[in-house]
Amino acid sequence: MQEFLLNHYLEIINGLMLLITGSFWIDAKKKRAELKQLNANAKGSEADAIKKMFDIYQDNIKDLDEWCKKRVTEVENFYKERIEFIKVTIRKELRAEMEKKFNERFAELEEEIKRLRSNLELWKNKYRKLKEAFDKYREKHGDQ
Repeated sequence: MQEFLLNHYLEIINGLMLLITGSFWIDAKKKRAELKQLNANAKGSEADAIKKMFDIYQDNIKDLDEWCKKRVTEVENFYKERIEFIKVTIRKELRAEMEKKFNERFAELEEEIKRLRSNLELWKNKYRKLKEAFDKYREKHGDQ
């Protein structure tokens, strides 16, 4: 699910924007129909009709302004959450990668220690054999 959201977050945002924009335009269409109805039924003076039209347009502008502010806030919040999610994901991935490298290096060092200990034992054995041979030689030939 998380991977799906990561791969398709732009499409999801676009879909949400289309839904919200569509509902706004439907409301605007209703208000335009209302305006046409007012024009058709205008029995009062032309000034009253103009005043009513002006009020309707003002309402539309206020609605659009509120909608835009709300939408901007929603998008900002979405991207803030998205950025935080990405930061957390990157931190987890980096930590896992660092742990893996550390474990690999640690294993390499353990192998190196084993090899060095083995070499140490070999040299100790060679030394003991040489010392033993030398001691035998000294005993056999004495201090001449």
